[in-house]
Amino acid sequence: MTRINRPIVFILGAALVLSALVVAGCSKSASADAIARVNGTDILKSSVDKQIAQMKKASPATFEATQGAAVEQQYRAQILDGLIDLSLVQAAGKDLGVSVTTKQIDDYVAGLVQQYGSQAALDTAMKSAGFDMAMLREQISNSLLMQAVSSKVASGAAAPTAAQIKVYYDANKTQFSTPAQVHATHILIATADKTLAESLLSQVKNGGDFVALAKKYSTDPGSKAAGGDLGWAGSSAYVTEFAGAVDAMKVNEVRLVQTQFGWHIIKLLGKRPAAQQTLAEATPAATQALTQNASSDAFAKYLAGLRKKAKIEILDANLKKLIDAANASAASTTTK
Repeated sequence: MTRINRPIVFILGAALVLSALVVAGCSKSASADAIARVNGTDILKSSVDKQIAQMKKASPATFEATQGAAVEQQYRAQILDGLIDLSLVQAAGKDLGVSVTTKQIDDYVAGLVQQYGSQAALDTAMKSAGFDMAMLREQISNSLLMQAVSSKVASGAAAPTAAQIKVYYDANKTQFSTPAQVHATHILIATADKTLAESLLSQVKNGGDFVALAKKYSTDPGSKAAGGDLGWAGSSAYVTEFAGAVDAMKVNEVRLVQTQFGWHIIKLLGKRPAAQQTLAEATPAATQALTQNASSDAFAKYLAGLRKKAKIEILDANLKKLIDAANASAASTTTK
């Protein structure tokens, strides 16, 4: 693996539980396990416990530090607050005629399988995060419901004006800029195999098929199947020695470089200078961002209205104190 990071977006997250992605765990009948009650529907302590157990499995160090107990309480408060929101949204969804279909969930799962490259890879990621497929599907269902209700609430909102788009563009120019990029391909060989690396370098320089050699010999699982192609990226995406090489190389040059990962036979396929989108070029993306921001604001106000009208009882005094403080702080920030 050559790049410093190859982040993979995963709906579950590694150690963060978002309010949009929580297990409902609600019961209409009174339960001794109830930790909160929303309009007469119990939210179970076991649901919060399950979330915490999953987070501890995914990131145990987070809960083992000196402040581990306090961190756990903060997460418990966030999880419970999210469960309250979800309970309200689930009820509101019925009133609005919003629902999530099995096909939508199936399609989302299929997208994750494609993103990970295989069902086995997705299963491995789920296992490391403490989830199984049934839990994943419920998470997806909750997330899609939140999105659907948010879209319903925000429908009919006015499109951003040209003036608003320009203000957004001027304030976020870096968002619409592209740093200088390189298009590199490489064959990675273990450090101990310098002789093989030098042999492959010689073959490439004498007209050998780079793609075929990469597929046969490279030990980089991320690019091997693509014949070593790493695509376009800023050189800063790579470790220091690799970055220095591609910055100094000319297009079509081939070079042997050693990094912490081993020996790299690098071929530079192209270079792009840094670029800044014009206002006209950035308008579609800026419009989308402003529309999403407006939708998020509308949903936040809608959710605040639901909470104001609802009868919410938090039965754990310590969690109630944390949740009330967090919500008061959020409300103060919103009104500034």
